[in-house]
Amino acid sequence: MLQILQKQLDESAFCPLCQASMYYIEAEEFEKEIHFHQCSHCHHQVFPNQQGNCHCETCQSKRRKLIKETRLQETRKLKKKDDFEIGLDHLSFLHKLFLLSLLDNQVHENTHHHEFIDWEIIKYHSITPNYYFQSQLFNQLIKENILVPKDFSDDAHQYYINVRLDGYSEPSLFSITTQLRHWFYENLSQGIPFRNSEEVKNALYVVLYQEIVQFTQHYCRTWGIQISGNKNFQSFCYRLLDSLAVGQIFYLIQTALEYLYQKKALQVRNENFINTNILKKTVQQYRERALAEKWETSTLPRPPNIPLSKMSEILFYQFLGYDEGIFFQPVWKSWKKIEPRLNFYSQKRCMYCGSNELTVEYDAQNYVTLFCRNCKHQDHYFTQ
Repeated sequence: MLQILQKQLDESAFCPLCQASMYYIEAEEFEKEIHFHQCSHCHHQVFPNQQGNCHCETCQSKRRKLIKETRLQETRKLKKKDDFEIGLDHLSFLHKLFLLSLLDNQVHENTHHHEFIDWEIIKYHSITPNYYFQSQLFNQLIKENILVPKDFSDDAHQYYINVRLDGYSEPSLFSITTQLRHWFYENLSQGIPFRNSEEVKNALYVVLYQEIVQFTQHYCRTWGIQISGNKNFQSFCYRLLDSLAVGQIFYLIQTALEYLYQKKALQVRNENFINTNILKKTVQQYRERALAEKWETSTLPRPPNIPLSKMSEILFYQFLGYDEGIFFQPVWKSWKKIEPRLNFYSQKRCMYCGSNELTVEYDAQNYVTLFCRNCKHQDHYFTQ
């Protein structure tokens, strides 16, 4: 039991938390004499040689947080025993693409970089076409234990990549980035990042749809109006992508938004997706009328003032070898050119041992040579 004997203001002492003046207190606790300072404002206590514990609100909050983080640490250590490190090659094509989009500008051989991803620093970078999609993918990787927090805290923002590479545990960030660059930048000659061509097609639809959402948000931002995608809008855009180019969808959305804004039909806040649903209904009506009256839908180029995300750049320009033309023709037409090559690489095997660990050397006009890294066998295919 603490009994205060004397309390006087010490104007030479200031609280380390709020900088207010402190009292100098002489007291007894269990018949033992003690001396300490106590803040006149927040009641924080400072004991000589840290002989006592402060019970102000700030210190109690810190202790509660420390206990919570300790329990979290124990839980994660127990869970880690059951965790299985997934191989980098077993990640989905979309997740590999997202990881490379995260790392490509951060990790280089001749510059210093950390061995973890600092999400707080890069989360607002143009990694994917829009922030919600970016955050969604990042949270998926955390949920699947591909990204693990560096610190045992419920507000962690630094993450290690928890994968195996070439059979090795805990590969460096540079090794992971280099492997991803081989898959996406080396024209499929250093291995493939997909299981089959359909996986790439699904990712293509996803990224093109996110480009449409980015265009819509960029257009509405000039009016101070919120808008986002949802499942119904995504399904509708997928149906449009089957027959229209992305640039034509841009034109339909721009026309619909201009009309809705003029009629003051859009709300400032997109509560319950009200703006998204109104836009979908309006674009759908335009499209139905265009088909019925056989209108020709104009094509709007991708606005140059909208940042091109790293993910779009890698997928469209680096991996698929396209240019702005990807926005000027329907997916089926682009896919007709893309699919045969992807099918060839996803189905190739060594004729001698059946391995798919192949190095590819080819002249696109004349021949393809497959060199098996497993048994060293070579196969030659002439394309002419």
